[in-house]
Amino acid sequence: MKELQEKSILGWLDNTDIASGEAVSSAVRDAIKRSSVVIVLLSNSALRSQWVQFEIGAAEALDKKIIPVILSGDVSGEQLPDILRHHRWIDGRHRPLEDVARDVMRAAESNH
Repeated sequence: MKELQEKSILGWLDNTDIASGEAVSSAVRDAIKRSSVVIVLLSNSALRSQWVQFEIGAAEALDKKIIPVILSGDVSGEQLPDILRHHRWIDGRHRPLEDVARDVMRAAESNH
C-alpha cells in the first residue's frame, strides 16, 4: 500500500520478497522478527489463507504488536481469528486510503 510507504512504513510481501528456493515459513518468521509491528491487511480471502493465519500466529508468538486492518469484504469482528479478536482493528473499507494509512501510523507509534 503506497500510502503506508509515503508515511515511512515499510512493508513486506511474501509473494514478492521471498527468493526462489527459500523456505517460506523461515522467511516469514525472519521478516516478522525484524519488524517493529505487524500490520495484517484483511479481506475475505486473507481470512481463508493458511499463510495469513501462520503470519498472525508467528507475530503473536514473537510478541509483536499486531494491527489488523480490514480493507475489503464483509468481514466483521466476529469473523476475525481468535488471536485478532483481542486487538483493536481498523476498518479501512469505504474510507480514503490516506486516512487509513494515517490511522495505521498512529497505531504503530502508540505504546498501548
